[in-house]
Amino acid sequence: HLVLARVPGAPAGSHGISLFLVPKLLDGGQANGVFCDGIEHKMGIKGSATCSLVFDAAQGWLIGEVNRGLKAMFVMMNSARLHVGLQGLGHCEAAWQNARSYGAERQQMRAPSRPPGVVAQAVDPINYHPAIRRILLELRATSEGLRAIGYWVAHLLDQAEHEPEPRARQQAGQLAQLLTPIIKAFFTEQGFRQASNALQVFGGYGYIAEFAIEQTLRDSRIAMIYEGSNEIQANDLLLRKVLGDQGQAFELLLAQLREESRLGADIPECAGFAEQLASLCSTLEVLVGEVRELSLEDAEYPYRAAGDFLQLCGLILLALAWGRAARVSRQLAEDDPLRAAKLETAGFFFSYLLPQAEQRVAAVRGARAALAFI
Repeated sequence: HLVLARVPGAPAGSHGISLFLVPKLLDGGQANGVFCDGIEHKMGIKGSATCSLVFDAAQGWLIGEVNRGLKAMFVMMNSARLHVGLQGLGHCEAAWQNARSYGAERQQMRAPSRPPGVVAQAVDPINYHPAIRRILLELRATSEGLRAIGYWVAHLLDQAEHEPEPRARQQAGQLAQLLTPIIKAFFTEQGFRQASNALQVFGGYGYIAEFAIEQTLRDSRIAMIYEGSNEIQANDLLLRKVLGDQGQAFELLLAQLREESRLGADIPECAGFAEQLASLCSTLEVLVGEVRELSLEDAEYPYRAAGDFLQLCGLILLALAWGRAARVSRQLAEDDPLRAAKLETAGFFFSYLLPQAEQRVAAVRGARAALAFI
């Protein structure tokens, strides 16, 4: 077990915490003085035996320096936050696959339209109905978009370690650090949201324990809390990663948006997406400047705006992912179904989901209004 504890004479506060490794068994196989005091009864992830531990004269080994435990712990925590973000992606993917399968099987009423060549019947599969198609497309756009972002961040981590040019290593590392709180918070919130959307496709059956989707919904909720709650991630992003380094890392993200907009501008199928990316980049530059100025006038303002700012950044990453996917998909043969699917899903994202960014921009600006104490 990794355990945070104080040594005798340690200073008060977080600066007096040290990190220890406390094993279950000692050398020779004898039990250490650490015991399970009870299993927690949880809403979800019941396969994880979350428990309370009691330490009775247990032996532990110091990791790192005395009183520097939090610094040592956060080496693990930053990695764990990426892992938890990928749990959110997994929940999203599971929700998408289950909802797609059920939507194709379940029949109810006649749809107002159906795919070309399909003969009208007395009833249609529910995935013909516009409301269900809308949900399923959101599930697909989100799941595939998050996966693309996850691969990109993994590539950045590799570049930060192995790029031969020092500046390229540094910039890849800066981008990966900037994206870490977004991956953790945005991915996990989407995992929960899309599990809820998928349950809606199942209707009342989704609320019954016999169908797996209710478990996905329950299991996904904890990911928004552990390894640093999503509110903490939002504060970390805006106050440390964006405002804290004078926007250097954020400028690297803006450069990615500008470059993708430039690459897609001359491609007929992508020109509209490129225009939206360019507009989003300009809006974002102005917004960050406004946030910086308001933060100097009102120290609490960035804390009020942080949650919406993080969600805005998540949408921006999805826009970047789908802009790239649409552009790259043109390399496929014109009759390749994957090409059509990527272009269709990109079109759905930019038309139906990206407009949520305008709401988030308005909310960040609206956060200049003070919050009452309750």
